[in-house]
Amino acid sequence: MYAQMVKTDSDRVKSLNEMSPEERAFQDRIDRGEKIEPKEWMPESYRKTLIRQIGQHAHSEIVGQLPEGNWITRAPTLERKAILLAKVQDEAGHGLYLYSAAET
Repeated sequence: MYAQMVKTDSDRVKSLNEMSPEERAFQDRIDRGEKIEPKEWMPESYRKTLIRQIGQHAHSEIVGQLPEGNWITRAPTLERKAILLAKVQDEAGHGLYLYSAAET
């Protein structure tokens, strides 16, 4: 799915005057560069987009390990097989962490 084809609830960004007090406070925190935790309030469209982006990143980590996995049986030495296995395991771990983050 291409990002420009994603349908959102809004066709444009709201101005500060159109935002609710909660949305304004949230935007102020973003503008200050504060960290937003998953359980904290955020606009629903922001949360939806964030979860979609995290999911896409997780998918890319999982798909990225597939070509590496194909080379494990072709590696010429046991040491090189172990190196490839570690790389595949590392990518799978990244995907796991990202999927877990998307669920919170």
